Amino acid sequence: MTTPEMFSLDGTVVIVTGGTRRYGSAFCDGLAEAHGTVCLTSRSQERADQRAEEIRQRGYEAHGYALELADDESIEQLVQAVMADHGRIDVLVNNARTLPPAAFGAITREELHGSFDVNIIGWALLTRRVVEEMRAAGGGNIITISSIYGMGGQYPTIYKDPERALSMDYPLQKGGVIAWTKQLATILADDNIRANCLSLGGLREESHDEHFLEGYRLRTPMGRMAGGEDVKGPIVFLASDASRYMTGANLVVDGGWTAW
Repeated sequence: MTTPEMFSLDGTVVIVTGGTRRYGSAFCDGLAEAHGTVCLTSRSQERADQRAEEIRQRGYEAHGYALELADDESIEQLVQAVMADHGRIDVLVNNARTLPPAAFGAITREELHGSFDVNIIGWALLTRRVVEEMRAAGGGNIITISSIYGMGGQYPTIYKDPERALSMDYPLQKGGVIAWTKQLATILADDNIRANCLSLGGLREESHDEHFLEGYRLRTPMGRMAGGEDVKGPIVFLASDASRYMTGANLVVDGGWTAW
């Protein structure tokens, strides 16, 4: 197999949860451009269909599906629909999460339950269900999306309003995702199922204020936040045979944030 062939996703069916916004949207572009069959999800069927159509208009293959990770029936419906439409699930990208993170000083038990129901329990139950199909097919590939804030604490000084910005649930969940991915890798290796984590730095958005952008720039060796183009290569690498001997790894793409 040549190197270009290793990076090709031709014939590969990929589910990307939360595929309409932020990093998820960029993931879908990269996976489709590598000729994968992208099955992207959103809580809104309309948003999912619209994003899939945008990708198809560029000549690639994408399909939209509704998914509510806090609903077991919705998880089952997604898996059944993808299997009926495409006959297989080769790669699962666990990306979707609830927003915004709960403020550290104001979090309630009810809010934590709602956040964990999607960001941890939903991921685990969707993965368990997809693994059933992957085992039956003889293998698969699971990619989880974590963050630099799953590897270290937030920097209060880069936020104009730290009390509101600092999170109770987000680092707790993202740190857990890294450990959980390693657990998946060890228990699923005999089933020919790989599991790797992609930990990302911040993605620049129009809503970011200048105080935050300057603080982030000074904290990052490469001097900027990420753009969508910065994550397409890493997600394709993990989804493809180019990473065929990797499992249980945490690939960090953060402009050097964690290198200090």
